[in-house]
This record gives sequence, structure tokens and C-alpha cells, in this order.
Amino acid sequence: MESGWLMSVVKALWLGSTVILIAGCQSWQYRDIEDLPPTAALPDASEPGVVEVRYFDNLPGTDLATLTDSPQYPDNPDEVATITSLQIPGYRAEDYGTYVRGFIQPPQSGDYRFLVSGNDKVDFWLSTDDSATNAKVIASVPSYTNQSDFTKYTSQTSPYVTLDASKRYYFQVHHKEGSGSDHFTVTWEGPGMSQQVVDSAYIFSWAEPSMDLGDGQSSQEAYNLGYRVGFVDGTEGLVFNPGFPPADQDQDGLYDNWEIVNGLNPNDPNDANSDPDGDFLVAADEFLIGTSENKADTDGDGIPDGAEFAYQLDPLSASDANGDIDNDGYSNLEEYLAGTALDNPESMPAAPEPEPEPIPEPTPTMISGFTGQYFIGTDFDTFVLARNDKVIDFDWGRGQPMPELPDNKFSVRWTGEFSAPHTSGNRDYQFLTTTNDGVRLYLNGQTVIDDWRGSPTRDNSYTLTLGAGEQVRITMENYEGTGSAFARLTIIDTSSGSAVSPDGSVATHDLSSTSTQDSDSDGIPDVWELGYGLNAYISDATAVNNSSGITNLEAYESSLHPFTLETVASGGGGSEPDPVAPPPPEPAAGEVTLSWTAPGTRVDGSSISLSEIDYYQINYGESAGNLNQEWPPVSGENSSATITGLSAGTWYFTVTVVDNAGLKSAPSDMVSATVQ
Repeated sequence: MESGWLMSVVKALWLGSTVILIAGCQSWQYRDIEDLPPTAALPDASEPGVVEVRYFDNLPGTDLATLTDSPQYPDNPDEVATITSLQIPGYRAEDYGTYVRGFIQPPQSGDYRFLVSGNDKVDFWLSTDDSATNAKVIASVPSYTNQSDFTKYTSQTSPYVTLDASKRYYFQVHHKEGSGSDHFTVTWEGPGMSQQVVDSAYIFSWAEPSMDLGDGQSSQEAYNLGYRVGFVDGTEGLVFNPGFPPADQDQDGLYDNWEIVNGLNPNDPNDANSDPDGDFLVAADEFLIGTSENKADTDGDGIPDGAEFAYQLDPLSASDANGDIDNDGYSNLEEYLAGTALDNPESMPAAPEPEPEPIPEPTPTMISGFTGQYFIGTDFDTFVLARNDKVIDFDWGRGQPMPELPDNKFSVRWTGEFSAPHTSGNRDYQFLTTTNDGVRLYLNGQTVIDDWRGSPTRDNSYTLTLGAGEQVRITMENYEGTGSAFARLTIIDTSSGSAVSPDGSVATHDLSSTSTQDSDSDGIPDVWELGYGLNAYISDATAVNNSSGITNLEAYESSLHPFTLETVASGGGGSEPDPVAPPPPEPAAGEVTLSWTAPGTRVDGSSISLSEIDYYQINYGESAGNLNQEWPPVSGENSSATITGLSAGTWYFTVTVVDNAGLKSAPSDMVSATVQ
């Protein structure tokens, strides 16, 4: 047997009551390059009609450098797909980057130019031949454009380049999406060809050139080794040495840098047979497989590397822990933890106790129309109230929308969800605003109309293509400076030219519902945001709307109005206690005794124990609308309290739960008592 890559391994691997023997003059064979994670594998040959698109997620902002500077770029994408033309549609995700490369071959020789559009930023590279080293940027989108807009910036159009129909030319596209719509398109025009998308007739996938090593080592084996070496150096931030073969001072088949990273000695050939992490795979095998020598469970799926390889699972992919290789109804992880054989349907764990039925998430309660939020000031300065407006069609003249607002200098934000009423295909819908003074319109969080200025009544419009039943979130903002006040939103089906009735096509949250839907994922439910003057479609958790520096999220979690800091409906902590029990029928003069039942669950349905309740807060007053007095905290182990020092008359009471983390419930139902 050779020393180096092939090691003699004899081990007994115990898995519960099952013994598996890994023995003989063997080691794990080279894996096919298609199976080597995490780098996306490269094909052996270029394929006509398609190119590969690589997506890199969780990259904030819109700068292309965020993509190209990412340690995952270009070989560690989160998703790999193929496309048949140089364009991707919108609405895949937010905060991600896209990388596409391949070859273009023109239909005939001559001069061509390329045009790009995209949201948010795009650059298009083209080489003078089939080599990536000669590529340079020839067209770019410095900021967002609409999908079919190729004339917003001069940089979107490349100079004319001369292409030979007998040759292929390397190209690549970088695309960075921040938020809102996401797309890019590359078109071209040339001899006898008007502007069109570069499609499958002219593109070829990119492939790694084959290697002629001349030393008896196949290109597959060499690439396999080079892959591991490059991955080790890249993930550890080491300086990569492009020399081949890689350094191996003790000739034990283990790359020196890999040995150092994994705590082995690059001068000791015997440590290739060691197993420091006790996962039943020796160092030589771990290097070949790609697993970690000092981490028994490289993919973190709960099954040690050796057990996964013994059962022909993949120790580099956590997904197979949920598989069931013997089809006995138990996952591979469940079998490993129970000590039963993963590949024997007769060997099964004991049946688990049934899981309790999950508490269903409250279904959002929607009503027809929009939620209108009304503010004093021209920039949403002081929130007044929120209400349901069936339509946005108001002519207030020189008056006020409601008594609580002034005649001038007020602002309104309307929020709703439009569902395209047609039943098949795509249609264009025109969103037409008619306003006096400032107006903004957002569709799915993207600004499509921005005319925020004092001006007489005028129209603005934006057209959007929607599929049958497709929904789009609408936010319209308007401010009134002085003089006349007018605001209208009309949605027009351009195929018929008629306005769409909001009744049945536009819906908004019922502000009295308890829905926990959080469209902008900022930790504050939509209903709460709409009811207290916040924007349900834009993450505004860290914004401050008061003079005390309390953020919107802190206000929500403390059951405080984000503008006034008055106590409002609960945002977190325990669920509200059971309704306060009525006081005794004839309390002693000047005092009232309250009693209640401790809650058993929180707002989210999870349980809350008595030991987690810190205290109860009692608020009371002589008016149901003004509980301006607070009794000293009542310890969590108590369930009653006597309020003393009350003057004659009717008093009103609520009880609030406060847990050990300081989170508060909503106040209980209000009760009243009369003191003689």
C-alpha cells in the first residue's frame, strides 16, 4: 500500500447496540467534484443555451463591493441556478448579490453595443476573447432603474465593440440588491439585429479549462486537491501559495497548512493516523473528505462525521440528518440519538410522546379600504389618530379633515394592500395620485412617486404590471401646507381604461384585531404600528418619536404610546390576567379589595410560571378614561390587594402583569366599585 493519501485504518465504530467495522487497506476515495461543498462545482465543458447564476445572501446595502469583497465570493454562493437569457425577474429577496459568467458568441461579425438595466446596481464585463483576465466593465447601472429603462444613465450603454462570429467572448455580470424590486437585464444590438435581450441562442456556460499535468495525476484528482488547498487557505485567511503540488514536509499526504490549522505537526508523518476529535475518522480521511479534524460533527447536524460516512451520509451537509435511509419513519438523527441502526428498518426507536397541538397564529383580520394615519405638522410630527378610510378621495377645501387637526399644516399616511382583480395573465395598472401640496407613493416599499412640495392640485402616476390576484402593498403620503387641501388615489386598469373600485380590491388591518403579523420584520406587529402612527411596511423599530429618546420598539415592549409615552395596549410580557374579580359587594368605607387569577400563558402562547411573575401593577382613578393613580407593586405570589384611602364615589381599576424581565401584559378588563 502507498503511504500518503491511502491509510490503513482498522476501527470499531459503536453506535448504540450496533457495531460497524471500518477495516482493511482502504481510505475514503476521492469524492466527485460535483459533491464537494461548499464551493459550487465547475462543469467539465461549456454548455450552450444556459449560464449559471450564483446568489449570495445576507449582504446589506447596494454597493457592488459588498458582493465582490465578501469572503463567499465567488465560490461560496448560497444558491446556484441556471438561466437561459441574461435577465432575472424581480422580488427574489432583499440584501443579496448576483454573479453570472459565461461566454457570448455573436450571430455574425460586426460592431455591437450592450445596454443594461437593473435595481439596485449592475455592471457588465466583456473580454476581448474567451479569457476572463481580459474582461473589463463596458456598461453599468450606478443606481436603480425600472426593468425596461435603458436610458436613465449614459453608463447603461456600452461603446460599440467589434465581435467575430467564429469566436466566443467571456462576460460576467455583477448585480447588487438592497431592498424593494430586484432585477437586471442585458440587451444588445448589432448588424441586422435591433435591441433585444441576450438569450439562449448566443450564450454558453462557463467551464474550467482542463489540465494536462504530465505527472500521472488526473486533472480530476489535481483539481480535487487544489480545491481543498484553496478552501483551507481562503477560510483561514492564509496567504495562498499557487505552486503545485502543495507543501507537505512530512510526506504524509496532508497539506501543511491544513495540519497547522487542525493542530497537527507538519513534520510528523504519524499524525495522519491520529483521531484527535474522536469521530472515528483519522486525519488522512478527514482531509480527503473535507471534514474538520478537531470537530467531531463538522456539519453540526448532531451525527458525528464517522457515523455519517459509515452509513453513507454526507458529513458536510446537515440536511441528511432529517432523512430516513431505511424508510422506517424515523429520521437518521432520531435513530442515531436512540442508538438504533440507521439502515435497518427493523431497528427503531421507541415511539415518542405525541407533541402538543401548536397554538395557531391569529389570522390577520382585514377590512375593506385603507388605514389613514393623521398628524399635526407637515412631516408627520404629532400623531393624532388612525381610522379606516374606505377610499382616498378627499376634498377638504380650506377646512380641516377632522376637529382634532388644524386647517393648515397637517399630514396623512394611508396604508393598504391592493389585489389585482383580473383572473388570468398579466395586466398593467396605473396608480394615479391627485393632490394639493406634497405627495409620495410607495408600492411594495419602493418609492414610485416623490413630489414632496407645495404646489396646486396636480396629477402624478406610475404604471405597474401585475399577475392575476397578485398583491402589492400601497403607502400614500400627503401633506397640506396652506390653502386648499385635496387628496385622491385612483387605480386604473389600463386594458379597459376604467378605475378599479377599492371595495373588494383594497384591504387593510382591522385596528381592533390582535393579529401579530409583522410585514417589515421590525419586531412590532402591523396592527400596533398602524394604530399608533408608525409605518407598518418600513422597519422603524429604532426610530424615536418623543423627546425622551424612547425608540418605537422600546415603547411597544413597554406598552407606551411611541409619541406621547402614555400607557397603551400591551406589546410584550405575560398575557393579560384573567378579568379582575368584582370587589366584595359592601367594602369597608374608603377601601376596595381586588382579587385576580394569575395568567398561565404569554401573548405568544408560551407558558408563564408563577415564579416568572415579578409583580402586579394596579392602576386606578375616578374616571374610566383617566386611571392616573398607581398602587405600590403587589408581589407575584399574591392574587389580591386592598386599595385604601379612597374618597366616596365610583372608582375604576385595572391590573397589569410584569414578569422578571420587565415585560408587561396588557391591562386587565376594567372593573369599578363605589365607595360610600
